Amino acid sequence: MTRFRCVWWAAVLLCAFSAPAVRALPTAAQIRGAFTAIDTTGNGAISIDEWEHASFALFHAADTNNNNFIDADELQGSNIAGDTFLRADTDHDGRLSVSEFMELRRAIFQLTDIDRSDNLDSVEFELLIVMEQVGWTDRNQNGRIDLSELSESLAKAFTQVDTDHDGKLSATEAGFMPAGKFKAFDQNHDGQLSLDEFVAGYRAALLGGY
Repeated sequence: MTRFRCVWWAAVLLCAFSAPAVRALPTAAQIRGAFTAIDTTGNGAISIDEWEHASFALFHAADTNNNNFIDADELQGSNIAGDTFLRADTDHDGRLSVSEFMELRRAIFQLTDIDRSDNLDSVEFELLIVMEQVGWTDRNQNGRIDLSELSESLAKAFTQVDTDHDGKLSATEAGFMPAGKFKAFDQNHDGQLSLDEFVAGYRAALLGGY
């Protein structure tokens, strides 16, 4: 993966790490491009090794003085959001070590690997982008999201993505989803997604139903 592609991927992926303010999500094309950039084998899944390789590239792109730490001044010029910095800085020393950053990145991978396959498929990656912005629901605090927790997480995401608060997602509001997926989820063919359609669609997609 070239440095350009790594930095571009970082900008797409980490724009979702700026809680609590909800920013516009990347488009479906941007998410697909980021997925493809990380999936260097081209097998349609991101392995742990591919994830770690991309994560290391992101860290080192920000570590401009090459001392294996990201300091506050380096953070300002990087694609790493302040919220990510605070989450990863576990010893609260005001700088981010590569080990702290990678620990967070591995936790995100584990959380998002909903089918426990040790790979992220395109659906899980898409959910990662959305959920890292709006927040996962891990009620049992085991670092994993099971299907019952997924439904609650999706409901939370739906509420925040529904920017006009009409209880439906338009194709524009769901622009992070490929058009074909939006159409497949829209079971009553009204051109919008209800909460039930949104949750049922993603659950089915994760189980291979779409």
